[in-house]
Amino acid sequence: MLAIIQVLLSVLLTILYSIHINIVIDFIGILSIILIFLVVNVILILALILIFVIFIYITEKVDPRKIWKFRIINLYSMYMFRFLYRVRVITTGKENLPKNRNFVLYANHIEYTDPIFLLHEYYRYGVGFIAKDPLYRFIVLKNLLNGMGCIPITRFADRSALETILKAIKQVKDGQPMGVFPEAKRTYSNDIIPFKPGAFKVAQKAKADISPVCLYKMHDLNRKWRILPKKVYMHILPVIKYEDYKDLNSVTLSKNVYDVLNNQMEIYKKS
Repeated sequence: MLAIIQVLLSVLLTILYSIHINIVIDFIGILSIILIFLVVNVILILALILIFVIFIYITEKVDPRKIWKFRIINLYSMYMFRFLYRVRVITTGKENLPKNRNFVLYANHIEYTDPIFLLHEYYRYGVGFIAKDPLYRFIVLKNLLNGMGCIPITRFADRSALETILKAIKQVKDGQPMGVFPEAKRTYSNDIIPFKPGAFKVAQKAKADISPVCLYKMHDLNRKWRILPKKVYMHILPVIKYEDYKDLNSVTLSKNVYDVLNNQMEIYKKS
């Protein structure tokens, strides 16, 4: 949507400016028109980014359960990653999306952009994420994460980490789904490492369903000098109902969800 608007405005403004300065249609004139078009595009890109930054600041305190916020965030993320970053997300298993907001999303973690791609399919639910504490050092990103209802967590298994889990449980109970990466770190590969059982306390204590998602080939996005568009893959697996796992301990549940995601990863690798 934003990309289409940008292109149309660029064409319109280029035509109007070319007419205004009376450009002659010859070789030099055509080069001038192309240059004007590129300059207008850059200006519009910067303007759209500025508008998004302003939006982040003025909506930070708005209830993160408001879905309209996530619709706008998703609109901008699609613009930035599909149009500017040239990424296409191939999503399968959409029929397995949760039927309500009482769930916790669990996915393997390949790259720092994983939450953005997950939101492409989950923005209608207003999913917040448990995010690494260092991300909150960047001012605009901190405002965005706070506005989405994300919760910071340290890399240490200390009291603050426990408080993060308790906050996440409360948010799920209050009606905002949470996203958790149970590997607890990025892998930068298509190999899934063992899950941290404690990550599943969020779903267990909130008595919420589990929505497992397998991500594939996300690490290829940041290769140097990438010019061509890139495809990344996401498969949404069937929801695991709370009633079906409520009698399991966190270690067993962790292993079961790991097996589900790893099986899908093996399918990806063989395809």
